[in-house]
Amino acid sequence: MESFTHTRRLADYLEMAHMGPSEFKKAVEVRIPRELAYNLDGKVENARELLQSEGLAASGLIPTEVYATVLEGAEPAKCFRTALPTYRMASAVMTVPYGETGTYAGVIAEGAEVPIETETLSVATLTAKKYGSRPLITREMVADAKFDVIAGEIRKAGYKIENALNRLCIDKFLAAGAADAGTYQTDCGGSGATPLAFTAKAVGTVIGRGFRPTDLVMCPVFYGLIMSAFTSLSTSTADRVTAGGMAPAQLFGMNTHVCGVSDTTATYVWGFAANGELGAIAFDRNSFGGVGMREDIGVEQYSDPVRDLVGMKVTARFDAAQFLVTAGQYVQY
Repeated sequence: MESFTHTRRLADYLEMAHMGPSEFKKAVEVRIPRELAYNLDGKVENARELLQSEGLAASGLIPTEVYATVLEGAEPAKCFRTALPTYRMASAVMTVPYGETGTYAGVIAEGAEVPIETETLSVATLTAKKYGSRPLITREMVADAKFDVIAGEIRKAGYKIENALNRLCIDKFLAAGAADAGTYQTDCGGSGATPLAFTAKAVGTVIGRGFRPTDLVMCPVFYGLIMSAFTSLSTSTADRVTAGGMAPAQLFGMNTHVCGVSDTTATYVWGFAANGELGAIAFDRNSFGGVGMREDIGVEQYSDPVRDLVGMKVTARFDAAQFLVTAGQYVQY
């Protein structure tokens, strides 16, 4: 079950900002847990004591909870950020060198010098672009004290930014995988009825190329079909999967992720409902691709605890790149 702790707390703080002194004091005692504390500028502050001594506006807790709510919204959508390595970009453009497909060490005669490796490195270029969302907050919503709705809109902004990163990755990876459909796609034969078996086949294909699949990213329909395969089994593993879901469990030794975005590519569709659609990618995270992060999710143009909510913007700057397409295998319907 998803947690809305920060979203709920932000709504409380926004409501408390409009209370009178006596009502505010009572709300602090009733709504703020005694153990709640914040790390502000490297110093741990008890929330109750801070609110009682400085008041809500001076405490800086509303901006703190706004940012926490944005991140809370992004959390359920996280997929490729956790499935792929993330590279911190020192500038808007960054090049990432990567090696060739796995090879073999040669035989060295006793006493002979070990030759220097002559591996040819390729380079992927990450060019950060800015993505943003402006929560749908009006002055009327603030005036009418619709604080739960406001907190929900702020939470949704974080979700949108994270989904933008997921869609960017899907678009780039599908475009690369379309280069040679016969090589990089394990075809279920137009039925899609037994995706579990074909996932295992895709894993074996990647291993046969000299890689070790570490992660499996699935579209929601594919995930549902995999889950349904466990419902007919009477084992402790099947019971655990059907009770708690697969993610973040493992399948065939791979970490599992669900990515429910709509791609914008012209060649292939990220889905698993019709012949030709691609529903999952099994890949080696160390070679398949990467995410470049210039500026992580943040809040722009927000300083006043309440009034500036109307003009608040949630932004991030990032890019993604395909490295070795041979390090992954798609499962096609």
